[in-house]
Amino acid sequence: MLVQPPFNYTGSKYRLLPQLMPLYDYSRPTLVDLFAGGGSVWCNLVPHFERVIVNDIIRDLIGAQQALMHGDAIIYDTQALCVAKDDKPAYHRLRDDYNAAPSAAKYFALTLCCNNNMARFNASFRFNQTFGRRTWNSSTTEKVSRYTAHIRPYRSRVHFLPSDFARVDIPHNSMVYVDPPYSNTEAGYNAYRRKDDDRRLFEHLLRLADGGQAIAVSGVLRHNGKECPLLNLLINAGWQTHLLHSDYSVVSKVGPKESQEVLLTNYRRLEMKPTEPCREPTQAVPA
Repeated sequence: MLVQPPFNYTGSKYRLLPQLMPLYDYSRPTLVDLFAGGGSVWCNLVPHFERVIVNDIIRDLIGAQQALMHGDAIIYDTQALCVAKDDKPAYHRLRDDYNAAPSAAKYFALTLCCNNNMARFNASFRFNQTFGRRTWNSSTTEKVSRYTAHIRPYRSRVHFLPSDFARVDIPHNSMVYVDPPYSNTEAGYNAYRRKDDDRRLFEHLLRLADGGQAIAVSGVLRHNGKECPLLNLLINAGWQTHLLHSDYSVVSKVGPKESQEVLLTNYRRLEMKPTEPCREPTQAVPA
């Protein structure tokens, strides 16, 4: 059974996992989730790899996932920070406080109280999502409980990084999953994207491929008439294309849009599925 992380995130691959999981290379000992986002991919794949590296440039998003892996302190801190569903001024004070002195708990609380529970940053990397009349509730408690019960037995094999993708030290013979900000779509995290990132990431992926890494890249090939330069570059370089069925109209600001989500790989589709966990822990590690 798949586990849904407690972080609502634009472009989450949770709903696509049944299509994605048969396409990964499980013969590699290490999984590198290079743009982890809300963590739906790594947390569901961690049983099937000996080591997992979880990276994202949003430091407090990574910090919140790491804190939940290692204990309950962030749960209590976040619950105390969450504002009432009708207290808009308190939300604005929390947002201002986060932008002045960021922390993982403040970030988590903001995402639970903001509009659509979706993090959004401006070009100065300040959290600017509007109030959402939301807060920590019983559903949050249940989701966090299931998530922590699932990931904590694997804490010894997971390493977290808040880094630019090019600075991640990737071990030899890794399975590298890449789900970057899509340059042809709108998302709140795209403030972290630079104009040359598609080209920079393309060149980085070619170097990794030349080094023998297995790489899978998610993306939207076409969205509302716009194409993704990174995906086109990889397709022209001969990477395999796997079409996925998805629907992003639920997060579109102006109604349904035509999108084609794909997974590109530098290896051919493998007839292997994650049927057996890798060195499954016999019992959960105490919090």
